[in-house]
Amino acid sequence: MMLTHDDVVKIVANWFKSRSDIVLVGKSYGRTFPKPDVYAMDKNRKIYSVECKPSDANVREYITGLGQSVAYLIHSDYSYLALPEPEMNRYKRYFLSEDIGLISVVEDGVHVIREAKPSKFKKLEEEPRTRGYGYYRDLTPFEIYEILKVIHSKKLENLNLQEIKDAIWKKITDNRNIKSQKQKDSWILNIKLLLRDLHLINPDDYSLTEEGFRLLRLGESKSFMDELTKCFLLNANYIDIILLIQEIVDEYGSFSTKSEFKDLLVQRIYDEKLATKDTNVGRDIQDILRLLRRDLKLIKENKVGSKWTYTISWRYIISLIKNTL
Repeated sequence: MMLTHDDVVKIVANWFKSRSDIVLVGKSYGRTFPKPDVYAMDKNRKIYSVECKPSDANVREYITGLGQSVAYLIHSDYSYLALPEPEMNRYKRYFLSEDIGLISVVEDGVHVIREAKPSKFKKLEEEPRTRGYGYYRDLTPFEIYEILKVIHSKKLENLNLQEIKDAIWKKITDNRNIKSQKQKDSWILNIKLLLRDLHLINPDDYSLTEEGFRLLRLGESKSFMDELTKCFLLNANYIDIILLIQEIVDEYGSFSTKSEFKDLLVQRIYDEKLATKDTNVGRDIQDILRLLRRDLKLIKENKVGSKWTYTISWRYIISLIKNTL
């Protein structure tokens, strides 16, 4: 049976979810490189990255996949290449790098035909990830644009990292009229994590990525909002949350309270291992649902009689991502 790229990704992700030693599983949809199709974290915070290829690729794409898997070792403890079983049997003789594990994929599961070896690279240090989706706290699209402008201008002035953080804080306090300095560290960290997960900055030095520059060039326009929305959907993996929302709506139809809907979504996120058990998903979802509804306009919340219903703007979503996935 022919397996598409999405089929392989889904089967590999489900295999990780079924493992008792795995506490976090994420799937990647974005356009940046290197970015594994599936990543997972075990109870010891070891990171696994997987590059997935479909049935209809050519040998060059499979060899490129091996190279991508090698690149993931800079960020991961273990890296794998996953191919459908017929293609793995045909081409595995070319996959000579013993550090990269090989996963043979069939319709109902996987076979690990070579275990990955621990990475010999010193992993790049960053804040530990406890979510398979982007970290978000109350930051508007306009503020994201303003922060990107600040970072770009201060980098041109060759300011150091602390000076850039101070400039970001000044912009936030000016916009929100914040007087206290006590919130500065938490605000700066939240901003860093969001821009990192949107793939707009390199978190080690706050330099703008290609996508960060693209957003900055678009300015305060509808194209900016479309591109930012795409970053939330694909880079921050909010498409996974929206798919879970659709599953819940299909299953339950309507809800007696908004809290009932939210609680079901939170539990589904834990069940899917999109967040570790010690993550406050309830707090995350409160902020994310507001963003999806108010700023990105991707979901609509309606009260029909005594019940609450939710609809997703699939036409808009598909128009944004049809040439990316």
